[in-house]
Amino acid sequence: DFNAGASLYGDKAKPRPFAARFASTDGSEVLSVVVRPTNQLKITFLEAQEITDLGSIKEAARIFVPGGATLYNARTIKIKEDEGFKTYYFYEFERDDQHIALMATVSSGKAIISGATAPCSKWDDDGVKLRSAAISLTAL
Repeated sequence: DFNAGASLYGDKAKPRPFAARFASTDGSEVLSVVVRPTNQLKITFLEAQEITDLGSIKEAARIFVPGGATLYNARTIKIKEDEGFKTYYFYEFERDDQHIALMATVSSGKAIISGATAPCSKWDDDGVKLRSAAISLTAL
C-alpha cells in the first residue's frame, strides 16, 4: 500500500545527519561519514569544487575542528586519480576527553567527511585502526 508509510513516518521523513555510521557494541567508538553541501560549511555564493576552495588546511581547520579542541595533527594528502590528484585534509584532535581523526574532501559541491572517535582512554589501544578507517575515505 502506497500510503502505509505516511501513517508511520508522517508527511516528511527527517533527514539523516550521517551518510554512514558504525559504532562499537558499547557505542564509545564511532566511525561516521557525513556529506554536506559546501555552502552549508562556509558562506559563499559559489559551491566549492575542491577542498582548497574552503581555504588552506589552516583556514579550513576553523570549519572542521571545533573551538577549544587540542589539535595534534593536520596534513594535506593528495591522492592520484584518473583525472589528476584529489586533495584531502586530515585533522587529528582531542576535545572533551574524545580523540578524533577526521578526513575531508570536496566533490561536486559537497563536502565528504569521514571521522573516527573514541574516548582518550581507548585511543591508545584502538587509535591506529580508527585513524586508518577515517583515512580510508575515497570520494568517487
